[in-house]
Amino acid sequence: MTTSTPRTVISGVAYPVVSVGSGRPDALGAFLGEGEFTIEMAGESYVVQGCGSALDDRVRFHEKDHRVGRDIRVWHVSADGQGFTAEHVAAF
Repeated sequence: MTTSTPRTVISGVAYPVVSVGSGRPDALGAFLGEGEFTIEMAGESYVVQGCGSALDDRVRFHEKDHRVGRDIRVWHVSADGQGFTAEHVAAF
């Protein structure tokens, strides 16, 4: 079985969220449960698919590769005053 390596993401960098599902996010609740959101990374779009759960004042979102049924990485989604940002966090 072959799998593709997910795109390289830098931990600790807050990437701007440009959409959630098929629209613009208006509240953190839009990131809860199964879904997807799109961030901008170096001028390119990157779609994050998985499942989000509430964590204090942000959402912890587990990115999944549904083709092979495995977790890829964990994101924290937060409001930043101008919209929302997503930051990859280390598992440790």
